Amino acid sequence: MGRTIPRTDSPFIAFARNLSDECTAHKTAWDLDADDVANLQSLTARADDALTAARNPETSNHLARMNKKMDFLVLRQFLRPFIKKLAINKSISDNALVAMGLPSREHHSRLPLPAPAEAPKLSIYQKYHLEIRVGVSVLSHDHPTASLTEKAYYGFVLRYRLQDETEWHEIYSTRLRTTLHFNSEDEGKHVILTAAWINPRIQHGPWSNEVTSLIN
Repeated sequence: MGRTIPRTDSPFIAFARNLSDECTAHKTAWDLDADDVANLQSLTARADDALTAARNPETSNHLARMNKKMDFLVLRQFLRPFIKKLAINKSISDNALVAMGLPSREHHSRLPLPAPAEAPKLSIYQKYHLEIRVGVSVLSHDHPTASLTEKAYYGFVLRYRLQDETEWHEIYSTRLRTTLHFNSEDEGKHVILTAAWINPRIQHGPWSNEVTSLIN
C-alpha cells in the first residue's frame, strides 16, 4: 500500500478526503464498519485542518507544523490496514476502488485511468481580506457545482504565483473549491492562477487559462 498512498502533503490529503467522502457516501452499500468510517472522517478532518493551520501565514509556527506532522502520521497508520479491508471487500466494485485511487483487483485486464484530456473552467467566486476562494467546473457548466464523477475526475490541482515570483505554488483538492490565504505583505499584489483536472494517480491534464486577481 506504500505506492497507493501519496507521499507528499497535498496529494496525500486530497487522497484521504476522497477516500473519506466515498466511504461515507457508500458505507451502507459497502457494509463498512461504522467505527472505521467515523475514525476515517475524524482523522482526515483533523489532518486537513492541521495542514491548513501549518500553511496559513497567520497561524503557521513550529507547533502548528509539528501538529500537522503528527496528525498526518496517525492518519497514514490508520489508512494502511483500512485500505486492505477495502481491497478484500467484495461489496466494493473495481470501478469504485479505482475511483478512490486504489488498485483494481483485475490487474491484467484493466488499464489505469489516463490523465484528463480537457482543462477545467477556473473561477474566482469570493474574495475576503487576504483570502481568495476559487472554484473549477467542467467547461459546459457556468458554476463550480458539477459532480467530479461526471468525467471520472479525481479532483484538481491549482497553481498560483504572485506577480513578483517565478515559481508556482500548488494545491490539490478533491473538492471543486479551495481557498488561498495570503499574509499582510502580499496585500496589493496580483496573483496569477491556473488549474488542471487530476486522475486518481494525481496525473494532471491540460491547464486552464490563467486568471489574475488582486489581493485585497
